[in-house]
Amino acid sequence: MATMDTAGDSGRLTTLLRADAVPMATLRRRYGALLELVRTLIGVVPNCDAYLEIWPPAFRIYNILVPNFLNLPFSIFGFGGPPAALVGLGMYVASRAAGCPYCSAHTCSFALRRGASTELLARAFTGRDGPLSARELATVAVARSLAKVPCELTDAERLAFQEQWSKDDAEWVVCGVAMMGFLNKFMDAIGVDLEGSTAAEAKTALGTEWSPGQAGKNLGEVVATGPPPRDSLWTKLRIIPYMPSALRLDRAWQRGVPQEWPAVGAFLEGKVGHDFPLLSRLRHGRVRRAIASMLRESLDAGSSVLGLQSKILAGAIFATVVEDQALMSDLHALAARASVSTQELDAATAFARSPGGAPAAGSQRLHAIWFLARAASPSPARIDSQVVQACAASGLSAAAIVELVSWLAVLQLLHRLHGYFLDRTCSPYG
Repeated sequence: MATMDTAGDSGRLTTLLRADAVPMATLRRRYGALLELVRTLIGVVPNCDAYLEIWPPAFRIYNILVPNFLNLPFSIFGFGGPPAALVGLGMYVASRAAGCPYCSAHTCSFALRRGASTELLARAFTGRDGPLSARELATVAVARSLAKVPCELTDAERLAFQEQWSKDDAEWVVCGVAMMGFLNKFMDAIGVDLEGSTAAEAKTALGTEWSPGQAGKNLGEVVATGPPPRDSLWTKLRIIPYMPSALRLDRAWQRGVPQEWPAVGAFLEGKVGHDFPLLSRLRHGRVRRAIASMLRESLDAGSSVLGLQSKILAGAIFATVVEDQALMSDLHALAARASVSTQELDAATAFARSPGGAPAAGSQRLHAIWFLARAASPSPARIDSQVVQACAASGLSAAAIVELVSWLAVLQLLHRLHGYFLDRTCSPYG
């Protein structure tokens, strides 16, 4: 059972998770080379790792997601695809638009390391201090609109964006924004503490309008140190020794998952009960396979501590809050295998639509799950002390909390992809 850490902020889920956070020494034993690869690319081993590993499938989902959606290591070496600096620009703008201070700092640092200028990032979100190119403007518009909840992407923004990129490159840029859907949701809802070194190197580009918020609760005063070093030949050489281990883990975690359509749809139909037709729209098999692997991890009854029924109902709450009809259709398709009735889905939907309401029936644990799901669904999340106390009082375990937020993060990733690929997705419910 999760216990309250009163030394922290009572309005953050981290107060329920710190006692169960996996020590860095343990993470190093399990994933040493992978962690060092991450440190080489972004300067730190992020604090989120200790929380994700509380429910190990969440750690695997996260580490399947990032390299495959960023097309690593090819994007670092410059082998095809869009400029990594502009992918980073989209990730940064999406994080600012989603209201995630943690990811805003990290994506700012990421973009700077990949070659974006401090000046570009400083004006990309505010629109001040100089013009942007047509390509930059289109990327900023799509990233900002996809990150809003509900999605606000217009046909005109999509068309202007597609005029600036090839189809393959456009998808890689959108994948960076979608990837941040997972990371924005998890970091913001959990309340992960921002690392001081990341805040310091990004502070100048972030500008005076940025605040670390709750992510900076334990940060103290941030003194700008200047931008981090840009990728060099030495950076690229340094990642090579870590790649074999990272590739072995990726192969192990995705073993048996196809990447071509319709094979991947048939695979998911057999594993989780739904083929997720969105995947047929994707051009990159690597991304398609990664999503299928993430869904397999998320919807494996054997590893779930939350229970698939609770997850699907929490998903229905999320889909209602973000007004994603396609996502709701996916959840209805999953419901049959998990023995979730239409009446239960309707009750979850009604709960999501009444911000001050309570579930009509159910256990204290179910009530806590629903309250947490509703509070975590907006961007930024609306986790407060009442939500945290409800989770603690219900006996919801740290692993169940991480599993739930990880699931909502996967759904937010899908929501951003729906917003780009499915024209009708962002229309509100009738």
